[in-house]
Amino acid sequence: MMMKELITNSDGRLSTTAFIQFGGALLMAGILCYSVYLDRSYVPELFMTFAIFCGGGAATKGFANAMKRGKE
Repeated sequence: MMMKELITNSDGRLSTTAFIQFGGALLMAGILCYSVYLDRSYVPELFMTFAIFCGGGAATKGFANAMKRGKE
């Protein structure tokens, strides 16, 4: 898989939603790693937020696709 495939639609056009989700996940992963490096006390809360962000993005996309297929 190429990096370009993570942020584009199936037709090759840039996907704003995918780009924002991918960029946000990278930013949150960086913040999480930096917080672990600094030995902050709030790392478990950050990890939970990160997990909800990553899982929630995929779940809402799947739900939206299922609803779209149901209307067709």
